[in-house]
Amino acid sequence: MKITVLGSGTSQGVPIIGCSCPTCISTNPKDKRLRVSVHIQTASSQNGKPVYLLIDTSPDFRQQMLVNGLSNIDAIIYTHAHVDHIMGLDDIRQINQLHWKTVDVFSNEKTLNKIRATFSYIFDPNTYKGGGIPNITLHTITLDKFTFNGIEIIPIEYFHGPTRVFGYRIGGFAYLTDCSMIPEKEFPKLENLEVMIIDALRYRKHETHFSIDEAVEVAQRLNPKMTYFTHMTHDVLHDEANEQLPENIELSYDGLTFEIP
Repeated sequence: MKITVLGSGTSQGVPIIGCSCPTCISTNPKDKRLRVSVHIQTASSQNGKPVYLLIDTSPDFRQQMLVNGLSNIDAIIYTHAHVDHIMGLDDIRQINQLHWKTVDVFSNEKTLNKIRATFSYIFDPNTYKGGGIPNITLHTITLDKFTFNGIEIIPIEYFHGPTRVFGYRIGGFAYLTDCSMIPEKEFPKLENLEVMIIDALRYRKHETHFSIDEAVEVAQRLNPKMTYFTHMTHDVLHDEANEQLPENIELSYDGLTFEIP
């Protein structure tokens, strides 16, 4: 698998409008954070052909695909329906047009219902299609593992404040954004990971996200070979934070790419 971090920032992105804090004015490109998303390229166990997965369509989706030189998606897997995770969906229509295909969309029933409401024009048979609309097929998933093109995907349910969110494990990789509490029953799904990407909003505690210290605690309990933090605010300077983190734990950054056997 090849994983590309498309965005590593919180819902406002970094820099945020009108701010002159050290992170927002930093010249380090790793302190520039678009809204969170990852792109995964892996191979089908059925025929060995590449399969392209996207977790969430952030408002920055178009820019993220262009910046990273990516142009293909077979399926979108949604974590939840907050604005910073779904609002790029309309730009999927270019994938449809470029590759002459429908994109499959997977998430739990509540998230898909909110997508139907937010993007009602996609599902309205009376919508004028002159400019194109996303061509997608929705699939409702539960906590049971499922497969797409021969790839096994395991949902992990946890809490983002009062909101239930789905993270996902694919092979040795797990992605857990927007997380404030992982139920004990979900921890066995996260054993023996190669790489984990997990929410770590800032140093101070927050009601709906892990702080950096809380994310470190989870990472050390699960002990993947490598952990990257995501969904960081402008409170966090990339290089300064990395200097203080334990071994095998680092901040992710926009454009980070790594491979997992």
